[in-house]
Amino acid sequence: MKHRGTAQTRNLRKVPAAPPQHITQLDLSFNTVETIMQDDFLAYASLRSLILTHNKIKTIQGRAFVPLTHLETLDLSMNQLAALSADWFKNLFSLEHLNLLGNRYKTLGEVDLFQPLKKLKTLQFGGPDLQSVRETDFSGLSGLQELVFDGKNLLNYTEGSLRRIGPISRVTLGLNGSFNRNPTLVEAVLSDVAHPTTTLTFTETDFISKYEMYPLQVAFNGGITHIIFRNIIMTTAASMALLKILPDSNISTLALEDAKLHLFPLGDIWMIPNSFQLEVAVFKNVDVPEFLKFPPVFFLLRGVRRVSLQNSKVFALPCESTADFPKLEYMDVSDNFFSDLALSNMMCDGRGGLWSLRTLNVSGNHLRSLNSHLFTKLENLTNIDMSGNMLHVMPETCNWPPSLTFLNLSSTHLTKVTSCLPPSLHTLDLSNNELTVFNVGLPLLTELYITGNKIKSLPVGGLYPRLVAIFIHNNNLQTFSRNDLNAFDSLRSLEAAGNTYICSCDFVELVTSGLTKHGVRIEDGLKSYICNSPDASRGTSVADVRLSAFECQAALSISLLCLGLLVVCLLIAGLCHKYNAAWYMEMIWAWLRAKRKPKLKKGALEYDAFVSYSEMDSGWVDAHLVPELEQSEPPLRLCLHKRDFHPGGWIMDNIMDAVEKSRKTLFVLSQHFVQSEWCKYELDYTHFRWFDQNDDTVVLILLEPIDKETIPKKFCRLRRVMNSRTYLEWPDDDNMVERFWQSLRAAIKDQ
Repeated sequence: MKHRGTAQTRNLRKVPAAPPQHITQLDLSFNTVETIMQDDFLAYASLRSLILTHNKIKTIQGRAFVPLTHLETLDLSMNQLAALSADWFKNLFSLEHLNLLGNRYKTLGEVDLFQPLKKLKTLQFGGPDLQSVRETDFSGLSGLQELVFDGKNLLNYTEGSLRRIGPISRVTLGLNGSFNRNPTLVEAVLSDVAHPTTTLTFTETDFISKYEMYPLQVAFNGGITHIIFRNIIMTTAASMALLKILPDSNISTLALEDAKLHLFPLGDIWMIPNSFQLEVAVFKNVDVPEFLKFPPVFFLLRGVRRVSLQNSKVFALPCESTADFPKLEYMDVSDNFFSDLALSNMMCDGRGGLWSLRTLNVSGNHLRSLNSHLFTKLENLTNIDMSGNMLHVMPETCNWPPSLTFLNLSSTHLTKVTSCLPPSLHTLDLSNNELTVFNVGLPLLTELYITGNKIKSLPVGGLYPRLVAIFIHNNNLQTFSRNDLNAFDSLRSLEAAGNTYICSCDFVELVTSGLTKHGVRIEDGLKSYICNSPDASRGTSVADVRLSAFECQAALSISLLCLGLLVVCLLIAGLCHKYNAAWYMEMIWAWLRAKRKPKLKKGALEYDAFVSYSEMDSGWVDAHLVPELEQSEPPLRLCLHKRDFHPGGWIMDNIMDAVEKSRKTLFVLSQHFVQSEWCKYELDYTHFRWFDQNDDTVVLILLEPIDKETIPKKFCRLRRVMNSRTYLEWPDDDNMVERFWQSLRAAIKDQ
């Protein structure tokens, strides 16, 4: 595992102590370190990259870099080193990239400075203070692939110095001033680095007069084929001089990057040879202030195969010029000012002309329509890039060359795609638009880029039988299923991160392990697939989601839950039945209703006693109780249910009225009584009334002996009353009967 330490712009004055872990990269750029001490890097033995650019380093002690035997990159640029020491590099056996630019040394110092650096591939050296380069400065260097040499103020150069290194693939020279002041020195440098396999770059140089171009002839004589002018200023005179010497060279690639051309008309422009070996011409970020005043010289590019005019404020290329490019295969006019009219003119209104053209890049211009008819006759055209324009709308139908296999319409503000898309496409890029759906049949499509839209579902797989890779990240995609993937016959690669996923169990299982069963690889890593729901998983990577069995087996879980609820309900119902819960609820309801009735005054009572008894004991009541009490002197008024209840009324209402209108309630207790539901209602209601009003209204008559343990549990109130109150027993001895009646009358009359 690689670790990187960064301490940029923290005003550090010395190398910090090593962190606990072993780091491989340390960036201390833009600080105020002045001295590298002997033991600063003792704890950095694993370091592979050390960046010390833009500090104030003046001194590096001799053995400071000794522990860094694994170091591959060392950047000491933009410091204040006045001298270079061979001791710094003695143990840097693995060093591949060394940057010494922008320091204060005047020479490269000691002999054999770079001798230990056998693996060095890139060397950058020089600066405004460098004055002299000697033949022995580069001893030991072989196999160098890139050289950057800043010698803008160089005074002395020993010819053959750089030749000792051997052919170098890429050489960048900053020799501004020397072209004018000391062209012989420039020629010596160029003769050492010129080679047919070398790409030569001139940077930060002003080419003002034609004489400053003459030293380039040495490089051309050395067989240079690729030349680049980067961050330069060039006048008309210098440009004409360059164009005159190019025909006699082997230059096949010419590039101007970040350049400014001060051009103005010259009378001898038409004397420029028109036979060039150029195959590639690149103009990138080129500023030509007097472009309109300068005559067209596109005929100079007549033989090129590749032309790039990137970000150079070009707004027109006339048909007469482009039609003169019979060999042109690649044309890039991106990031310019082309309008629909200008593009139409460049393409000769669709009549043809660029017959060899294979790739056309018009991205980043001011186009507002596809204008596919402009390319119909170009039978070799395979790639078109129109990204970064303001198309907005796509026509319903279009005409394209049958050879077209690549089309880039990304960042064109499209809201809808139509059958305008060519069916011959192998690669289509519609990224960063405003699409909500994409379902246009393209039978040959192998790669589809629709990232950065508002698409809510995967395209219908049956429309793309050859699709191998789909890129649909940063959309409104919430999920996709096995069926969605099964619809693709050839899909092997998927990038769909950055969407608002609903992390269901099926989706998590599919993404984490199920895709491999379909032969599909997630190229952008599971960690970038983030859940938006459920709430417990929001913000969590799909790879880290752990869903419960209840969430993953919803149907089974709901069934078990319902079954559990059913069991609980049945259990409650059984308990209610066993303990007569319904009966108790009815009694509570009756009691609540009775409480709302106003209490009758004693003078308003109709009965002396309400008699509660089982129908099985009615014989005793009719034969003994009623005659004895109602026919005595004075007679008592009894309320009997079979005689005094209102016909048609609710039994509970009759019971409540009878109890409320009676001063006493007589309970004739027997085995038949405890088996009667209505007797229990009468008993419980009477007990409620007694408890609520705190009076003595209950008289118990025990008609026959009753074992309290045999009384059903629902007659719990009867048990309590029998335990707390005195009751009258119907005597077996006839001599005691009279006394029984006397006691009963006294109990009823008792106030």
